[in-house]
Amino acid sequence: MNRTGINSILSIILAALTIAASAGCGGEAESASSSDLTGQVDTLLLAVTDTIGLEMGDSSYVFGIILQAAHGADGNIIALDMLKACLSVYSPDGEFIGNIGAPGQAPGEFQIPVDFAVFPDGGIAVTDAISRIISYFDADGNYISMMGGFFPTPPMSIEGCPDGALVGQHMPMVMTGEEIEMSLELSKWIDDSEPYLTYLSKPMELEFSGEGHASSQGGPDFDFAVGPDGSVLVAEISDTLFSVTGFSPEGEEFLSIHEVRERTPMTQEEIDAGGLGMSIMVMNGEASADMNRMETTYPWRNVIGSIGVDSQSRIWVELACEDLPVFQVYDYSGKLLFIAVTDAEFTPVTRPNFKVDAGGVLAYDQDPMDYPKIYLFELVESEPE
Repeated sequence: MNRTGINSILSIILAALTIAASAGCGGEAESASSSDLTGQVDTLLLAVTDTIGLEMGDSSYVFGIILQAAHGADGNIIALDMLKACLSVYSPDGEFIGNIGAPGQAPGEFQIPVDFAVFPDGGIAVTDAISRIISYFDADGNYISMMGGFFPTPPMSIEGCPDGALVGQHMPMVMTGEEIEMSLELSKWIDDSEPYLTYLSKPMELEFSGEGHASSQGGPDFDFAVGPDGSVLVAEISDTLFSVTGFSPEGEEFLSIHEVRERTPMTQEEIDAGGLGMSIMVMNGEASADMNRMETTYPWRNVIGSIGVDSQSRIWVELACEDLPVFQVYDYSGKLLFIAVTDAEFTPVTRPNFKVDAGGVLAYDQDPMDYPKIYLFELVESEPE
């Protein structure tokens, strides 16, 4: 899933344990707006070329809940539908090709798939919140193998590396007597459930209530992307900081952009709409999931919404603090190359989740006003009039 697209609450209910997280970080600060950069670099247009999705009709194009969408290594478009419990594959022109996986508990089947990763050779990995495994498929969508043994959950978001490793965001838990310590970490896995390398770790404070429930108000605190060379780019999610850090595949820091930004308040329309929350529940061995609008109690927009890396190793940073989708695009040295804006009339409430990867730019609705769809974009390499 897009790590910061679910604005308000991520709930994972496994047996009697609940972990909830709400986005938004505090802090007082002031600085220049991103609009001050206009004129310093070119502003390019991200034009919508097509959409995939129907309100009704052919079931191959009617989505339930799109948790993630991305380009395959061959340029095809892949969508993870949580309700259908499968990946749907489409050609670059939007023609349906087929499904990968199906609902179930057998090898290659999913209970609640929450994210997938694409490898340069065309292979795909899918992480399942309930079965606590990551399933691997070849370029043709055939099941190969699985990686299990994660506790309490597998990585809830993952990206593929050129060497076949996975980078993912997870929440390891350590139980010491009656105390539970939990952290939000970004790690790399090669061939088993123990991380090979951890890029960063943030502690999470848990509060316990009755009925064995635990909650945290600490995250998600960052989004991440993996570049074509295996580098890992991390964006901090904060209402006052524009912070991007780059790590080599071996974990060495090579980039740090850290700027203080002025807080941007939400509009009343955003506050009234509430935040999007996903809940996953396991009761008597049966798993279910749903998306709901939940009350917004934090009135500030985050500065960064997401981060991605394209095939030219350009770092795309989406600004969530702007009314319309705006991207600041950098090279690996931290030089601002250009600003990109979309030609679609999204509002802060109807704004979709964006995904920038080696195949280009797309976006998808998780909680649409009409029906779920995928937007396909093309970067126009000239300034819009």
